[in-house]
Amino acid sequence: MLRRPIPIEKMVQEFKKNHPNSHLLKIDNFSLLTKYEVDRIKSSVFDLCGRKWKIIVKYEVDKEHVFIFLENQEPVDVNLEFQVYVVSQLKAEWYPKNDVKRVFSATSNPRGRRITNSMSLDDLKSQGFLIEDCIMFGATLPGQGTKRPGTAECFSLIEKPLNNKVTWMMTKFSSFDPEKAHLSNAFVVGNRKWRIEVHPRGYKNEKGESFSVFLVGEGFINNELKTETFVRFKMRVLDQVNRNHIEETGWDWIGPDNGFPNFMPLSKLDEPYLVKDKLYVGVEFEVISVTKYV
Repeated sequence: MLRRPIPIEKMVQEFKKNHPNSHLLKIDNFSLLTKYEVDRIKSSVFDLCGRKWKIIVKYEVDKEHVFIFLENQEPVDVNLEFQVYVVSQLKAEWYPKNDVKRVFSATSNPRGRRITNSMSLDDLKSQGFLIEDCIMFGATLPGQGTKRPGTAECFSLIEKPLNNKVTWMMTKFSSFDPEKAHLSNAFVVGNRKWRIEVHPRGYKNEKGESFSVFLVGEGFINNELKTETFVRFKMRVLDQVNRNHIEETGWDWIGPDNGFPNFMPLSKLDEPYLVKDKLYVGVEFEVISVTKYV
């Protein structure tokens, strides 16, 4: 089994100190990408030499190959020399070692540029890039006049996070306007706030047909990094008599409509689910992504 010569925390700090105009994306629990079929990871937006960027790691789960991209986040029109790479955890080097020049055109849409080589999971493990389920990718703009200290962040998938089960008790259910959306109180899971959203008489095409349930991602806590969040979750309406709950599972990067417009037919919105004008709607987080500065 390959072992690092120094702790990973010290390695990250040494990298930031010795590599100006660079950004490091550390990924913990890398094997969970396969388990939950996560095929891409995007870093937060970071600044290199006065321009905004993201590192994108694409993972072909079935072929077990990894690609690295650098993506501009604002219109630029420049023939730019840059490096994107995976960092060795055995010695002070990365792969690939060559600089790459690409044109980033002045477009309003983000444009990704990648190295030509993909890397297999077996090679990453055998050559010391993936150790103890941790891997580090980086981006550098060499040869720039202005030098700023390197920065780093860590992405991780967390199984069964703290407070991963939340239930909303909707009392006096008949008093909720059936034509409007209703939100639970906010609760925190991972590093951001969430709410359960329900549409008593259905959402969009399910209007008048279904009880619709959604998971809504809101703001981040304590000035945490504002990045895309991956979740695998279960939504439930509880059976208050027999415990045969209605349940659906979803997994994706959180967007505006994460949930189930056709969660349950309106004809079922009665006992044993709706009892004494009370309905219980719940969510359980099986896994969530968290990104932090390191």
